Amino acid sequence: MKRLDTVLSLLTPGCRIADIGCDHAYIPIKAVLSGAASFAYASDVRKGPLSRAEENVRAAGLSDKIVLRLANGLDGAEEFSPDTVIIAGMGGELIADIIERAPFVKNPRISLILQPMTAQDKLRKYLLSSGFEILRERAAKEERRVYQLFLCSYTKKKQIYSDAELIVGKNHEDRELVPALYKKYVLKYEKIIKGKEASGADVSFDKKIYGELKEKYENAEII
Repeated sequence: MKRLDTVLSLLTPGCRIADIGCDHAYIPIKAVLSGAASFAYASDVRKGPLSRAEENVRAAGLSDKIVLRLANGLDGAEEFSPDTVIIAGMGGELIADIIERAPFVKNPRISLILQPMTAQDKLRKYLLSSGFEILRERAAKEERRVYQLFLCSYTKKKQIYSDAELIVGKNHEDRELVPALYKKYVLKYEKIIKGKEASGADVSFDKKIYGELKEKYENAEII
């Protein structure tokens, strides 16, 4: 699972993680077994996935190193003193809401590893306007889909992202996957513009973003 491995690549060895929306607990199990994490708190808002997570943790013999909780977002996570928070596989707006409701993560000693499924631009915009610095950007390809992942922390450092970079990111470490990301959104904005023009809506802002995305896609040295 390339996404899982990419998440693990962003961990500091020996860290204490909080995996929010843990599903089957694959991330905390592999993180602890590999030594990438010394302890994991894992939560999910749904009983079904959490039950399967408990079975997987017991089967791995890690019940003493992985704590599982039924919880909404980061509620209750602070008591386990995580230094790394992982939120993967959710929409960008939901991730932003989870972070906003957990003031304790506004700490430069806490890292956030995020993998939004949608609204990547809205999540980046929230982070940059809330004092978080995006430290690393990675991408992972599974089957035909390319996923975006980023590591950030609360540093209050000001960063400037263009409209297109809010969508796709910048300074990606996995440069070979960046053209595919740009192509995806070039095609998406072509459809958006076509649909809006047909309805008589204003497309000036969409065309601005489309132009930047297309330029970056066509010019390898910019990507």
